[in-house]
Amino acid sequence: MTELYSRRSFLAGVLTAGTLSAAAGYVLTRRESVQLTLASGVDPTGGRRLLVTMWNELNPDARIELKEVNSSTRDQYDTFLGTNADIFNLDVIHIPRFAADGRIVPITPRGELQLLPNVRRLSARTGTDDFWGLPFNTDVGMLYRRITDKSVADEKPELADVLARSPGDFVGQLRTVGPQTDEAFVINVLEHALAQDEAILTADGTLSFSLGQWREAVGPLAAAIKAKRVRTEAGEDYTTRTFQRSDLRYMRNWPRSYPAIDRAERTKKETAEVRIGGLPIGIIGGQSLAVSAASANQDAARAAIHFLTSASSQLHLAKYGFAPTGLGAYIDPGLSEALPHLYDIRLAMESARPRPVHKRYTEFSQLFADHMRRYLHEGEPLTQRFIEDLQGALRE
Repeated sequence: MTELYSRRSFLAGVLTAGTLSAAAGYVLTRRESVQLTLASGVDPTGGRRLLVTMWNELNPDARIELKEVNSSTRDQYDTFLGTNADIFNLDVIHIPRFAADGRIVPITPRGELQLLPNVRRLSARTGTDDFWGLPFNTDVGMLYRRITDKSVADEKPELADVLARSPGDFVGQLRTVGPQTDEAFVINVLEHALAQDEAILTADGTLSFSLGQWREAVGPLAAAIKAKRVRTEAGEDYTTRTFQRSDLRYMRNWPRSYPAIDRAERTKKETAEVRIGGLPIGIIGGQSLAVSAASANQDAARAAIHFLTSASSQLHLAKYGFAPTGLGAYIDPGLSEALPHLYDIRLAMESARPRPVHKRYTEFSQLFADHMRRYLHEGEPLTQRFIEDLQGALRE
């Protein structure tokens, strides 16, 4: 265990040095100093903050002030607009609304980026080579599993099998108590529905409006919750806590949590390690950096975004648990040796599907969460009103 994590620490130093070296092409020469403001959600890992620090060391005349806004996914649009920012770190589901309302301007990627196709589609402007925001990090739901004996064959389980055959030994974000936990709940329910019926949400984010199809897709989850065969928690933090304190075998969570969880769980005598694998079809997430249309320093903002999203920066972020956006990080020999789970993340990314890409996604998400909460936890049946509400929210 000591050798593994000392090697990762050494790798972190190499990546940091490599990022700084590769950043030479991002140094700006300015006659007048400017101050850039980057509005972002909170980063519990510190990895993104360190990249901002690197940029500031290289560009003292175009320093970034990082303003971390403690907001939920649902209210990000309103809270970010209340911040006078040059750069927005947007959750991918908010890009359509910011673009439709003229809040951001396009940015052209540099040739070095080899973005994964699923990542590219979420931020690219249709019919152009430009993006509304350059992908900063991506995300995809993963199935964690506790390994107690490495000599026993480790078969990667399917989510539907875990739900049916591992009573009380699985925990996910399957409860919501308000806006802060609604989005995790929506994503988890969609993933369970996809595990039963992959046609419930297509590869381009088109949702089924068949009531019968939805009843069949979420019926097994409702039965498992009613029979207490799954642990339901609100949000990622409580899910992790239940997994660790109860020594559960399985958990659904994001890859960003993996380094810290694996490190902590290896201290237990009964746990050899924690591994992660993809869901049958996970939900893709992530954040992209966009230039504010109101910024007076758009050229400097674009240069900063190119640095923060560069191929070398992706190597750095991977060390902190973030899922890289480009192919380079997944095939880098040194990174693959130190972080072998990146292979599983890449496989999960290739089959992942987006939530409905729509400027009124926030309204859709709230309605979906309300209906599913009442169905899964209060025993209220799914009716045609569920379908009508979703159709109304996603209507152009």
